[in-house]
Formats: sequence, C-alpha cells, structure tokens
Amino acid sequence: MILKTLFGIALALSLTYIFKMVLFLDYHKTVWNHRPGKCHIVEGIDHGSEDMQTTKSGLTFITSGIDGPFFTSAMKEYHKKNNARGRIMLFNLEKPADGVRELMIVGNQFSYEDFAPHGISVLEEKDKIFLFVVVHRAEEDTVEKFEFLEKTLELKHLKTYKGTLVHLLNDVAATGHETFYTTEFGYYRNYIGHILEQFIGLSYGHLLYYDGRDFIPVSEPTYMVNGITLSKDGRHVYTVSSPGKKFIVYKREANNRLTKMNEVELYTIPDNPTIDPVTGDVLLGCHPIGIKIAKHLNDPGNESTPSQVLMLHMDKSGTNVTGITELLSDNLELYGSTTATLYKKRMLVGTVCHKMMYCEVNML
Repeated sequence: MILKTLFGIALALSLTYIFKMVLFLDYHKTVWNHRPGKCHIVEGIDHGSEDMQTTKSGLTFITSGIDGPFFTSAMKEYHKKNNARGRIMLFNLEKPADGVRELMIVGNQFSYEDFAPHGISVLEEKDKIFLFVVVHRAEEDTVEKFEFLEKTLELKHLKTYKGTLVHLLNDVAATGHETFYTTEFGYYRNYIGHILEQFIGLSYGHLLYYDGRDFIPVSEPTYMVNGITLSKDGRHVYTVSSPGKKFIVYKREANNRLTKMNEVELYTIPDNPTIDPVTGDVLLGCHPIGIKIAKHLNDPGNESTPSQVLMLHMDKSGTNVTGITELLSDNLELYGSTTATLYKKRMLVGTVCHKMMYCEVNML
C-alpha cells in the first residue's frame, strides 16, 4: 500500500512537471505578425543587439556579440564561424538614416580578449554620459564602467567592478556615479549547471546593489532574474523572471534595499525592460514561444524564433500594470527579441544573436 501511494505521488508530480514544461515551452501558442508602423532591419549589426539604452537626446548604446561559458558549443561555433565578437554600438534615434556604428574602447586597463557585453545602463551627469555594462569573461563576470567621448565617438574605460557574490550577472541599472543595481541571473556559469538550474526551477538568483564599496544582496532569492531598469522617477526597480514569465516591481527603500510590491503574470518569456521616457510605461522585449527560442539559442544559424515587444502601461504610483499593448509580433525577419527602446515614436528592437529592427510607432 505504501509503495502504491509513493508511486501515485511520484506519478502525479511527474505529470504536473511535464504539464508545466509544455506550458512553459508554449507548444500551444501561435504567433500572428503585426508591426506598429513601417519597420526595417538595420544594416551593420548581424550577430546580436542584446540590450540597449537611450539617452535624453536619442543616442542609443547597444551591446552586441553576447557570449559566455553558459552558452552551448553550437552557439560558440556559430560565433567563431561568423567572426562575431563583443562590441558596443551606437545608433542615433534623432538621425536614424545615419545607421549604426561601432564605438572603439580606449584605456590602458581594458582588454578586448574574451569581451562579451550583456546588459547595459546609461547614466547622464551634466554634460557627460557614462555606461555601465555587464561583461561575461572566461573566468568571471564583471561590471565595466565607460565614459562616452562624443567628439571622437569612443568609449573610455574607467573602472572594473568585481565581487565575491558575483556569479552569473545579466543586467545593470545605474543609480549614481559609483552605485548600481545588477541582476544575479543564477549561480552556475557552465552550460550544464545553468540548464539544470533553469529546468529544475532553482531560485538561486538575486538582485544585488553595489554601494560604492561592494556588492550586497537586496532582494529575496529569485528564479533566474533577468533584465532590470529603474522607473521614470527612480523610486521603483522593474525586473523580470524570464522562465517564471513574470514582471516584478520593487520599491526602493532608503537604504537601497528592495521591497517587492507586485508580480504580473505575462504568459510570454520576458527579457529586458526599458522605460518610455514620456509616459513612464515599460517596454519589454519578449520570446513568445519557449521551444523556439530554446532551439534558436542551440542552433542560431538554422533555427528561427519569433519576436515580440510589449508595452506595460503603469499607473501613477508606478506599481500597478493597468493594461498591456503588443507593439510588435514578428515571425518573419527578426529572431529572438530581447529588448526595445522608444524615442519620439521611433523604436529599436534588439535580439540575442540575430539582427536589429527599426520601427516607426504609429499606434500609441
């Protein structure tokens, strides 16, 4: 009797897990293509535009060539075959016809070797622009700080941030000249550990805060926390759990620790949030069909995957989502959307390891 009971429990748990995985991988979903206006692929950036941030004047800084020990051997072979490498690019949304260009990095302490940029945050102070960038290197993850030299269109490397609590970072949100939040995506940096952490559902992620001296955990353990941004007024932190398919709102306390205020189920895999500078609403690059993005990341040269951009309309408090608008759904040209940024009804949409799209937004 005991064996039958244990078998029944095991069977029920197994079926529940299988059902959850089927829902997570989105076998039941269909993508319907639509765009917010005229869109086209931006020439000159073919191997990823994983994250981007836009200044008040429309300058958009983009990370390209994401890589790391947590990716598959097929992804690494794809990068090698296509001579893909880590780069930071610039696109001016005031002058979209100018296209995209690479920014060269200068500074004696900077090394291009194993440079794989991921999340990015822009800090504007008076007449200067600083970038904080998550970088995956062979042995460790770091946050790198740069100053944008507008006259020469270069990035001057200023500082590298490391810490014993840093394992696998994803994104960063600057709060000051020497302070920022960053997302600890997970614990394991190797591919096998990373996949097990994801599919078993281990909550090994955290939000970390660098207080000018060291990294400190400022949130409860979170299931693979991904992109991060600050609300328009800076009072809240917005982030997502990608495999959890959730948008999460935190309130910033006086000591910069975070109190969870809200969780919103999205029924799609969210990646990186950005803020509409006019309304304070949240743009999300998303992966609407889980099984397709999984196949794409395993074999990006041959497997396509749809792209999706959502706009989450926030209430005046910045805590609650009052509605959701799907700005873009594309299964034709753009594979694996991770992020979008909006400026004067002009939108850029980035991807993990594919191309980048520019759109005129006529539906808001």
